[in-house]
Amino acid sequence: MNNLLKELEALKISGDFSEDNLWAAGIDIVQKTYVPERTVAANRPCEEKDFKEYRQIVDRNLRNIRSMLQHIFHSRDEGNVQINLNAPAVKTFTINLLLLIGEHHEKNVWNTAESVSISKELTNEILKLHRSESISQLLIEQNFTTVLLTLRPKLLKNTWKTYPAAVASYKWILYQIEKPGLYNYICDVLPTALIIIDDFVPENVVIGLECLYQIIQHSHLKKWWIETGYAKVILHALEGLTLQREAKYVILVYSCVTSLLATMEHWDSTLNVFAWTKRDDVLLTLLDNMEFEQNVELRRVYMLSLPQLLTNIGCAKWCERLTRILAEYCEHHTDVRTLKATLETAKTFLLMFHLRVAAHCVPLYSAFLKLHFDLAKTPVFDKEIMQNLEDCICLLYKLSPNIGCAVMNDDRMQSVIKNSLQVVCLGDTKYFQ
Repeated sequence: MNNLLKELEALKISGDFSEDNLWAAGIDIVQKTYVPERTVAANRPCEEKDFKEYRQIVDRNLRNIRSMLQHIFHSRDEGNVQINLNAPAVKTFTINLLLLIGEHHEKNVWNTAESVSISKELTNEILKLHRSESISQLLIEQNFTTVLLTLRPKLLKNTWKTYPAAVASYKWILYQIEKPGLYNYICDVLPTALIIIDDFVPENVVIGLECLYQIIQHSHLKKWWIETGYAKVILHALEGLTLQREAKYVILVYSCVTSLLATMEHWDSTLNVFAWTKRDDVLLTLLDNMEFEQNVELRRVYMLSLPQLLTNIGCAKWCERLTRILAEYCEHHTDVRTLKATLETAKTFLLMFHLRVAAHCVPLYSAFLKLHFDLAKTPVFDKEIMQNLEDCICLLYKLSPNIGCAVMNDDRMQSVIKNSLQVVCLGDTKYFQ
């Protein structure tokens, strides 16, 4: 304990825990340890050099805060002090410390590996102080709205970029709340996420989308989401992002959109899936992007995003175009990951629209068999790709056996069909060997 007391003495903290000056001193050091504002961040992402001076003091301060808490626990366990957890000073200290932990919960340009390690220790210490089981419980106990309002000045439209650590803290807080806890605080948490996604820096947009997706998940299938108009506002903002060619956040954008569409459709009693719907607007944009895209990474993330949008038979209106895109992606495969995503989507397509597959099977047969021939000549390292391809050919044959028989009996196909792909025609029961 001598080392702890020496550190506390350096902080000018007395041993009289009944006085407010203890907590006032704790609040002071926590607030002085917040990552400082950096105005350069308004024009470019922050770099380590921007926080050179701050990194020299942050770990020392975090250690001092840890020592203070440990000394308090020791005194409480010895029976020397009674801590009133409902005292305003204690609540203020707790809220401020939680925000600081959020700033350092992961490695970033403003901290060190030690900062992250101590931050995790402080998480355990603050839970121990309040005898709480989780940060989620503690945040609610401390009045979650108050926590957010404390952070709010740093997250306004004209301030958030100069306080990147506050954004990290905001995201951390959202991820701590257990579902569906955020639903009760939508008005408090949503504005910041919408502000962040409206940025020109892709990395910032990713952070904003991660936060937005978390919020949406807490409100999944909630009618209030529709009644307030929030769903339409968010969907409008996301539709703007679907027009941008940025691979970093394509999957996140469509994950958010899919969840919103599910909620909107769930509460729309007039919905006719065979008519043109909002889902078709989204699919139109995505398929336009896919059909004309040559960038390998974009093709991959577009293909990964597609299956989650094919949720009902009304999407069958896109069968012809989907067939054309799947065939094109199979015929011009230059990337293993993109090919894998394409075949997984193809399986989803065949299963979802099995009643319509026969009308579109010829170009798919052609693409799948050519691909099988190519992969047989140049084996790929990912065995799952070949398995998915053979699954697709098998499904296609089952769904259109008459056409499949004609294709398989064509003399030109004999050079493509090998022993590894024994598709037996009508009257047989075994498709693969």
